[in-house]
Amino acid sequence: MRENTGKVVLVGAGPGDTGLLTLKGEKYIKQADCLVYDRLSSPEFLSMAKAGCELIYVGKENHKHVMKQDAINELLYEKSKYHELVVRLKGGDPYVFGRGGEEALYLVDRNVEVEVVPGVSSSVAALAAAGIPITHRGIAKGFQVITAHSRKDEEADIDYSLLTDETITCVFLMGLAHVKSIAAELMKAGRRSDTPAAVISNGTLAAQRKCIGTLADIGEKIEEAKLTSPAIIVVGDVISLNDRLDFFEKRPLFGRKITVPYIKTNELIAKLQQLGADVTPVKTGIIKPVIIPEFVDKVRSADWIVFTSKNGVRSFFYNLDLAGADIRLIASARFAVVGKATEKELAKHHIKADIIPAEQTGKGLAGELSSYMGDNDEIKVCIFSAKEASPDLEAGLKEICELEKIDAYVNEQAYESIPESIGNMVSEAVFTSASNVERFFYMLPENAYVETAYSIGEKTTAALEQHNVREILQADDSSYEALVDTICYKA
Repeated sequence: MRENTGKVVLVGAGPGDTGLLTLKGEKYIKQADCLVYDRLSSPEFLSMAKAGCELIYVGKENHKHVMKQDAINELLYEKSKYHELVVRLKGGDPYVFGRGGEEALYLVDRNVEVEVVPGVSSSVAALAAAGIPITHRGIAKGFQVITAHSRKDEEADIDYSLLTDETITCVFLMGLAHVKSIAAELMKAGRRSDTPAAVISNGTLAAQRKCIGTLADIGEKIEEAKLTSPAIIVVGDVISLNDRLDFFEKRPLFGRKITVPYIKTNELIAKLQQLGADVTPVKTGIIKPVIIPEFVDKVRSADWIVFTSKNGVRSFFYNLDLAGADIRLIASARFAVVGKATEKELAKHHIKADIIPAEQTGKGLAGELSSYMGDNDEIKVCIFSAKEASPDLEAGLKEICELEKIDAYVNEQAYESIPESIGNMVSEAVFTSASNVERFFYMLPENAYVETAYSIGEKTTAALEQHNVREILQADDSSYEALVDTICYKA
């Protein structure tokens, strides 16, 4: 236990989209010694925490509480005695019906240092994602945000006579179960029955859904649509702008559920999410760099250094640092990479690849290297690849040069449970390697199948053909960009 209490920071996680987390909030999450969190829309928030951070779920959602508020207050105080920095991660903004004020006052009364990092409130962000500006000149001159949820998990006691100004947008939080009664009370207080009303479920996420109607019919419409919480109720004429301002839901992949088996979070996942896809990442492997014996001697004498993946590049520079050497060690070497993604990784270290084959495979790379080297069999080529890498590159070079294949990293199976949401039928899945195919199907239930699989290349396609896949679409070349184009074309 610490002599003095540490600091507790209340961080607003925003409405769900991880991109809407503030920079300051991200900084504190990464520095936290203890992270106390509610139900969050994205597990990515937790992946930001440093190794060894104590993660505590206090699970607050509608009518379900893993821990009561009084217990959460006391938990924060107790953890501040043991940790230098405790982060309390809350959805939306801590002070917008998030009970952040109660937590802060409890800690201040016990002489604990407290800081609050505001978050983007769903009361504004979810509307924007649904194409509804919360204010608009000539239509809405202000807004009111009201909780429809009381301390006793019942409908809040609202004075509806204060909500009759038609130039004010009304936003109700935590009121999905009370939509009919809210609409009825507003009409009873004097609002027109044809006043536009909307309900937005999972706002700012790829799973976002909305229902547009009027006060007279919104209750029946959401029952038919079967919307789920978290949801926001909006009442006001600004809803009429929804069709023209609905950029979020008009993205090319919006609403499509795409599974991405991966080893390390990458730009492919980010790009699919930017295009609106509801991505389910499935971790299938763990990349670990290998400590390479006699690394300096091997590299110093190389005429060509060849990388078959981004991981080979990372392992190379890992070993360079480990050896206490710097870039001058490879001043006379030339570099070849298998494709665009590897080229980008190498460029991060301020090295431009001399060869990027038109056919982005081991065979294609071997062919271009061969024509570049000619008949000089004294040229030394070092290939940095996985131990289980395809033999095509090695086979294409071993007769024409002094060749050394270096096992730079290992790709181990990740034994994590597959998300329950996947079930026995995967509608769309994207595969970037044959090993990802094998590991993913190993993790799936026995009778599961994939409706449509997108493949990055021939070997990945060959692996997919051995499994229960209804349709396989291969990218035109072995790049993330081509994969994304293939997925968008399918739409």
